[in-house]
Amino acid sequence: MDPFAFFEIAPSFQINIQLLRKAFLANQRKWHPDFHAGNPEMYSLAMENTAANNEAYAILTDAYSRLKCLLAIHHIDVEKIQVLPPEFLMEMMDLSDIIEDCQTGNQQSKQEAEELLEKYFRENELSLTTLSVEADNAAVDQGYGRETLLKAAALYQQHRYLCRLRKNLSGIKEL
Repeated sequence: MDPFAFFEIAPSFQINIQLLRKAFLANQRKWHPDFHAGNPEMYSLAMENTAANNEAYAILTDAYSRLKCLLAIHHIDVEKIQVLPPEFLMEMMDLSDIIEDCQTGNQQSKQEAEELLEKYFRENELSLTTLSVEADNAAVDQGYGRETLLKAAALYQQHRYLCRLRKNLSGIKEL
């Protein structure tokens, strides 16, 4: 499903959340299953459209889900390519070592890991915001360049990596 197409908005890094919310609510009113309870065919269609509306809205309101979708539209599958910078991977190996120390009950390591994770999350979000503004401004004239899309893919992958480390820190091991 292309959530941009569902809401008839141009694919972009940033979207007007207020306009999206209005479109979402209008669709909810239009397709609410209770309004079509007497007609089994329309009721089924309403259920499908309500589910699609909810899914598309959830994707577009989350910056990283929206980013993944935007990259997919431009034929970049962030689950298959590897664009993480080597420096980032080295830093994450160091952070992983600190997190391993936490598993032995080292409270100082836990606090250090939490602070570092928070710092990396903030940096990632700031980088994504900056890239989003610059990319959308440039796209008005020339569309998104491959280099910009690959930078965005790297930020997406960094975010996913940080989320895995956060889970590891909280004791939830991913397979």
